[in-house]
Amino acid sequence: MTQFDEGRIAAVTEACERSEDLLHKKLSVILINLHDDYNVSLDIIEEIENLYIVKGDIYCRTGYQQGVKDALRTRGDVNTLTEC
Repeated sequence: MTQFDEGRIAAVTEACERSEDLLHKKLSVILINLHDDYNVSLDIIEEIENLYIVKGDIYCRTGYQQGVKDALRTRGDVNTLTEC
């Protein structure tokens, strides 16, 4: 991967994070309620939140990388894509 790719991935990831900010806030409220109302440990709460963040990062990076690959193909090839 080039330095441009890493920089672009960082920019796209930031855009993804901004677009899901409301969902992350809702998740945080739910996690706090789990801790407060059901005594779920903070370690578990933190692990759930970290998994959510990592999942979003994986989706964003994979989508970007596949988009780059698709952009490098000819138009006819892209129109026949069925899998990543």
